[in-house]
Amino acid sequence: MKAISLNKLEAWALIVGPVMALAFFLLEPGAMLIDSAESSDKAGKVTAFASNAGLAHFAGLMIPLGLLVTVYGMAGVWRAIAGDGSTAAAVTRFGVMSVILGGFGWIVADGVNHIIAGVDAGSEQAIQAAISVYEAGAGITLISSMAVSLGLLTYSLGLSTRDPMGFHKAFALVITGVSVISVTALVIGLSATNEDLVTLGRMCYFPWVIWSASVGARFLKEDG
Repeated sequence: MKAISLNKLEAWALIVGPVMALAFFLLEPGAMLIDSAESSDKAGKVTAFASNAGLAHFAGLMIPLGLLVTVYGMAGVWRAIAGDGSTAAAVTRFGVMSVILGGFGWIVADGVNHIIAGVDAGSEQAIQAAISVYEAGAGITLISSMAVSLGLLTYSLGLSTRDPMGFHKAFALVITGVSVISVTALVIGLSATNEDLVTLGRMCYFPWVIWSASVGARFLKEDG
């Protein structure tokens, strides 16, 4: 990738955006750290949001911001390599478009969470009524997660073809494999209500973030 240049702001976006989105996802009520509830426990998820409304609203604003910053960085990489007309550029473009589509779905799902966070946590009737809203958001999240996983799969695969054999190529190929695992685990886990597979799919977020940060740091170093 030494022959291509990337705006420093776009390179920093690849580092800051994913970290921000992941950090606030972890802090989101009902997720992994705050009042954690299994994906099949719909009432538990709704109660977690309603009981921590302030945090839910804040996380629901910061996660989309992190996603937008991430997509900005990814689009910058595609822009930098688009001029060579290579297969890698075409595959990377598909990856960016798929992540944009999935990211938009995640943002819509976060909007649904704002509605859930506004219900009365002390009212059983309100909690039950909000479950149908949660189910709609969960469906959007499922499809969006598949799109993001597919996008990261093709994006990392496209970038891997530009490098000679070495650390960066190997890391990109590992992320391609991680993306395959993620989309498979999420589809099966959410369809068959298998919490272990859902957790496995979510754990793939961590290597994604590490890889994205390494790509951004690489561009900053090589541009310098």
